[in-house]
Amino acid sequence: MFPLPAAPFDIKVGGGNRIWFTLPEANQIGSLEVIVSGTITQHLYTFYSLPTPNSQPYRLAVDSNYVWFTQKRGNRIGRLSINDGVITEYTVPTPASEPTGIDVAPDGRVWFVESKGDKVAVLTPSSGTIQEIDVGYSGTELDRIDATSASIIWMTAPGIEMLLGYRPAFNDFVSIQIVDMRPDAGPQAARGLSATSSGVPWISTKELPKVASYQYGTLAIWIWQTYPVENADLVDIVLWNQSGNTLLWTLDAVNREVLLIDAGTMRLLQRVRLGAGDSILTALAFDPVTQVVWIADAGRPALYAVEPPYTLQMHLPLVMR
Repeated sequence: MFPLPAAPFDIKVGGGNRIWFTLPEANQIGSLEVIVSGTITQHLYTFYSLPTPNSQPYRLAVDSNYVWFTQKRGNRIGRLSINDGVITEYTVPTPASEPTGIDVAPDGRVWFVESKGDKVAVLTPSSGTIQEIDVGYSGTELDRIDATSASIIWMTAPGIEMLLGYRPAFNDFVSIQIVDMRPDAGPQAARGLSATSSGVPWISTKELPKVASYQYGTLAIWIWQTYPVENADLVDIVLWNQSGNTLLWTLDAVNREVLLIDAGTMRLLQRVRLGAGDSILTALAFDPVTQVVWIADAGRPALYAVEPPYTLQMHLPLVMR
């Protein structure tokens, strides 16, 4: 466990081999760098305060040079330079839009959603301009966004129990109702979102907890998978392609555990419990290089590292700055 001075919310791996996380109430972005020298391992914390007070940094996206983040209360998009720590802020054109999910597309553009503005927007880093697109619905409560595929940008709209996909080449939306047609099921509100490079989205839900993939294209159907834990609340999911096999990391907030599942068979491969009774697990991140899973706990507050062979590792920071 890595204790923190404030509660983390979102977490990502990358950008200088660091673990990046948001501290909403402290109005900071934090990073954790694991430094290994022989038999000695040090953990270096760095905290970056935002220029706009009380802006509530919310979700993160990381590329090779920058950490991008939404400022939900501040109605801004932030950019932190990994090289020198300089923070640049961009005001969202729609007032009080409450930007939430954010992701970097393959072409380097930064996509984000506005939970109160009912819009998806794209920021062009070279010019700093923001273009907003109305999604065509009100009360969407847009939350997650995934820009992994160059052809379609997926976003969750839990307020209307839908998954929306924006196609930049056609400037149009694919609107998909999240419904499980099996007995005792029905409409669902997505919690987690993760898409493949070919544009296949996976979601997780809370009610009748399960995961599903949407076969966008010729099939155009939901494929629901029965989750191995009945009372789970799957707040986050991450896809992992290993030697051609699609694996799925899931974060269960109710049972306070992280699971690794074969996405094809839904066979449970790993299961690690973490946290305590006061834990509020909010997000997970996976490092494909080290194969370490990182989890944010807003209740304690702390970060966890689940390392191969996937037993919970406990660490104490040696250096802070």
